[in-house]
Amino acid sequence: MKRRIPILSIVSVFFIVLILLVSCGIATIFTFGSGTVFTDGDTNGDKVGLSLDVDDSLGTLSLIDSGSGPSLMLFYTITDSENPQNFKTAFNTTYKRDFNGVQITSDAVLTVNDITLYRFSDTLGTTFQGPEYIATADVPISPDFNCTLTKTAISGTTVSMDLVFDVGSFTIHNSPKFHRFNGQPFETASTEIRNSSFPDYFIGDTETNMYLHIYGAVNVSKGSFNNIYWTDLVNLGYIKL
Repeated sequence: MKRRIPILSIVSVFFIVLILLVSCGIATIFTFGSGTVFTDGDTNGDKVGLSLDVDDSLGTLSLIDSGSGPSLMLFYTITDSENPQNFKTAFNTTYKRDFNGVQITSDAVLTVNDITLYRFSDTLGTTFQGPEYIATADVPISPDFNCTLTKTAISGTTVSMDLVFDVGSFTIHNSPKFHRFNGQPFETASTEIRNSSFPDYFIGDTETNMYLHIYGAVNVSKGSFNNIYWTDLVNLGYIKL
């Protein structure tokens, strides 16, 4: 005996599938053109210069909501070596994830070879989060910039890192004076560090130089698109503490 399938059931299934196909549009993916460069500039031990040169040949910058990016995010480690730890691969795997990235939500960002990458805070202990992070372009379609992070004495043996934009129109969120992840200034006396709790300092037991290694990446995550985009994480140089 042949099984009869009611025509009404077939028609119902057809319309359900049709509605799903129509409602599920193709996702809009944000990415920069291949010419985008985020690089280090002048480094002399007391300051680090950095710049962003964006290639908008794909015309995607106009998709970003005004005041929401591209956004600058900076990170640091402190070691007793001039050689920086390479976090690029781990950052790409954990946060960049091709074109489907995730936001930074913790102070301890990554750990590679027992060295942890931390995010800066400011004098108020501000937590920098997306989509604004540390600073955002005032005009999304003109996000190129040059800026400098400079070591500045506070009192005693403590210092801050002051961010100044030399070229480009960016808004710095909260204070431009950067402190450690916990809102405390950077300590430059190694004896003080060894006698207290400084989990972001990776130094040995002997008197030695200390280097604040600066890393940066640019984020885009709010606009007429469906993904969170990160550039590669770049080592921008070090400041000697």
